[in-house]
Amino acid sequence: MVNNVPKLATPISHLFKNNDNAEKIIEASDCLECRDYSVKEIYKNQEVFHCNLQPIQDLGQEEFIYLMNIKKEKKNLKLISFHMASCYDAPIIKEGRFLPGGNKLTRDSLILNANRNLVRIKEIFGPMVDIAVENNNYYRTEAYDYITNPEFISEVVINNNINFLLDIAHAKISAVNQDVSFENYISRLPLGRLIQIHISRAGYNDKGEIIDKHDLPESEEIDEVVNLLRIYRKVKYLTIEYYHNTKILIILINKIRTRING
Repeated sequence: MVNNVPKLATPISHLFKNNDNAEKIIEASDCLECRDYSVKEIYKNQEVFHCNLQPIQDLGQEEFIYLMNIKKEKKNLKLISFHMASCYDAPIIKEGRFLPGGNKLTRDSLILNANRNLVRIKEIFGPMVDIAVENNNYYRTEAYDYITNPEFISEVVINNNINFLLDIAHAKISAVNQDVSFENYISRLPLGRLIQIHISRAGYNDKGEIIDKHDLPESEEIDEVVNLLRIYRKVKYLTIEYYHNTKILIILINKIRTRING
């Protein structure tokens, strides 16, 4: 049992294309997490929005207008989170990972972009909507320079007085590929600002490389989440990133709810 009980915010995914499945998932969840691909959906209780835009990149008026539309359309919004995916402005995607593409930004440029963009983002969403950034997974390509370094993530979060979204699977992938323990890696992240946790299980491809498969979380991942919730008591949302089977997803939602409620 944990003292603070976060809401279970389930992503609106392809599972919602079946109306019966959508109703069952909504009933099992405390609220929903919207994504860019589901921005037009009008289900109730969309308290969380997970956005692909990157504050560390050079955002322009088009991106800010998009964010203003999100604020206008999502009446129940309480939290919006953003990616910090690559140090390149147009990375190439190959076999599920980024490769260098476009222009590489320096660490200082990424930090300056974040500082500038987050001022505008705060103006758009106002004081009633929390803002967070998520840790990405690290693969051994130059496209991930800086951005998965815990000290870089902490600087963006703390300097801009925002929150942190911890993706468990991303952290495990980064730890393995940076040759450090999972405990060492997450201990250096800004967990004092932790507001949301994404939970899923990483897997391995046919080359034996660890990858972000969004597999069903097992007892190991659930134990890790419960332990984090016992220490970091400002977590508001827990999101299960599992998209393969509605029945199994609902069983897992209920299992985790029972676990965190004791």
